[in-house]
Amino acid sequence: MTPIRQWSLPAKMFIVLFVVVVGGYLGGCLGRTSVSGDEAVRIARAEIDFVPEETNAELGKKGFPPRAVWGVTFWIPAADGENGFERRTAVEVDAGTGDVIAVHVDY
Repeated sequence: MTPIRQWSLPAKMFIVLFVVVVGGYLGGCLGRTSVSGDEAVRIARAEIDFVPEETNAELGKKGFPPRAVWGVTFWIPAADGENGFERRTAVEVDAGTGDVIAVHVDY
């Protein structure tokens, strides 16, 4: 067997890519979450005190080591037709447990 130093560059790149993908999957970066986007919206809706006209849910990472977090945003667009909003609230929901991590309110 030849030492790794003598392997071709494509072979080394393949090994590195393989290790990153497997490590990411096993570490939760590419794995599935136990809380779906629809569930996250339902959980987050209980944290707001208005009826939103628009809703958006995005899956992201937070912290170190990273954990999966749903960012759910509820808002009412500005009445004057500008690009602003009348009311907006963002709720962070843990994608593994369904716990609410934080609530950010903008009036």
